[in-house]
Amino acid sequence: MAVEADVEKLAKAQSDASTNFFGADIQNPPTQLFEVAEKIRTEKLFKVEPIYLPQRSFPEGTTYPGQKVPMSPNLYRYIKEKWVDKDANSLPGQWVLMDVTKRPNYKDGKQMYPDTPRFKSILAGLREQHQIEVPDWCKHIPTESRFGVSPDEIDGRFSHVSKEVAKVLSIEPETVTTPSYAAFYYVGNLSHPEFGTADTSEWFRNSFGAGRRPGGGRSLFGGLSGVGDWGSADRNGGIGFRFQFSFPQ
Repeated sequence: MAVEADVEKLAKAQSDASTNFFGADIQNPPTQLFEVAEKIRTEKLFKVEPIYLPQRSFPEGTTYPGQKVPMSPNLYRYIKEKWVDKDANSLPGQWVLMDVTKRPNYKDGKQMYPDTPRFKSILAGLREQHQIEVPDWCKHIPTESRFGVSPDEIDGRFSHVSKEVAKVLSIEPETVTTPSYAAFYYVGNLSHPEFGTADTSEWFRNSFGAGRRPGGGRSLFGGLSGVGDWGSADRNGGIGFRFQFSFPQ
């Protein structure tokens, strides 16, 4: 199948890139990765790429050959003060399919990701069903937008968005999450520097104390390395999200 061959080609390219980044070989992708990639293509959800997240950490002061920008000093402070997961500077050692849809610049909350009609209809449907709440201060945000959605609704306490995507693809909801800060940072350094060039932010899946979640990527506040925190029930016209599909081995 041509599509599977394309994914295999991308996976090989990512394997080579990851090896060059860390200077270590990686394992081959599982069959399920290609199956889910084909389902995503068939359902016309969004553009994904196979990425291997090596089992590596980014200790403070350490650099790897592929690192273009260092991790945020704030992250190491958050770890030391136990505000964020103790492994927030680490990668898990697994293949993922990363949603690489480009995050747009801010336009008063009305900016839109270049999403497919299929994914837009999912978001609009969830708002219509009140699975994504629309308070008065978010009514100017388009119903099909990735902005103005809380982490609780995306992949947190309620996970309405991730569950709906998993349902469409007939996969386990737990495999559909936003990327961790480390995954976002690594993929941005590896092959997608544009993750850090927009003046909007996006949510990360790490825990951040009681009832809070980190986010970052905003060009004016550190770009790829930038990270801050907000309430997990917060919704913001300047914070969007992307998904990753995980395949532990």
